[in-house]
Amino acid sequence: MAWKPLQSPLFLLVAATCLWGGNFVVGRAIVPFVPPLLLAELRWTLALLVTLPFWGGEFWRYRSRLLQHWRPLLLLSLTGIAGFNTLLYIAVQYTSPINAALMNSATPILIVLVTPLMLGGRLRWGALPAMGLSIAGVLWIVTRGSWEALLGLSFNRGDLWMMLAVACWAVYTVGMKKYAGMLPPRALFVTTVLMGSLILLPFTVGEWIVRRPDIAWSPGILAGILYIGILASVAALTAWNAAVAAIGPSRCSGFLNLIPLFSAVFAILFTGESLHAYHLIGALLIISGVYLVNRQAASAPRTPPIGESAS
Repeated sequence: MAWKPLQSPLFLLVAATCLWGGNFVVGRAIVPFVPPLLLAELRWTLALLVTLPFWGGEFWRYRSRLLQHWRPLLLLSLTGIAGFNTLLYIAVQYTSPINAALMNSATPILIVLVTPLMLGGRLRWGALPAMGLSIAGVLWIVTRGSWEALLGLSFNRGDLWMMLAVACWAVYTVGMKKYAGMLPPRALFVTTVLMGSLILLPFTVGEWIVRRPDIAWSPGILAGILYIGILASVAALTAWNAAVAAIGPSRCSGFLNLIPLFSAVFAILFTGESLHAYHLIGALLIISGVYLVNRQAASAPRTPPIGESAS
């Protein structure tokens, strides 16, 4: 009973976005030394090795059922496992942190737009103003409260990679809502991570042959890989998937704008950046937008997730 608050979807969403905020900072620190495809492959292989001893039994018991749904599982593996983070690691090689964070803040709106296409139902136009408030907070942080920085934004091929990453995550989140109620969650996690790792493997080998990286392995790089492979992958993705299954992708989507906020906090704590007034103003706008989206969705009539029984 004492652990029940830790199972709250709101707690799970904050925990997931906090860990992903750290992933943004750690990933940017590692990707100059470890090529992006190799980094993604190491991340998900580590996640698989960590979860397989504990969740592999459920995966094996439900293998026939999982095989029946191989098409949607392939979609989830392509978008959420192999796609999003690989594209993100590629993007940050070419684009600025301002551009990456700005485009990532569009994910909640894209989720709201994709949801009726994949799950049916009406478009939630009423959620867009509150999301706009949250995005304004992201803009305020990434531009440091400067209109000149916003007007001076330019776009390059890294921005295109980031746009593809955002689209992948939107499809993954909505797809997870659709199939999370139909398949056992731990078996679903192991399956998508396994398939995602296998999808990435030939591309990683090709990257290694072409680039032939000379990686100077250090305790810092190894610690960073452990963080993104365990905390930012297993812990964060499990929490996110559980929250999406419980309250739906549209209600969860607004919390993604907490990622730039947590990224800024971690940058201040660990990279020597200073705390400024624009951080506080942006944080207030982000949290207000997330609160309004969540309050509006909570007051809307609830439809049970696919596969959920009335008992």
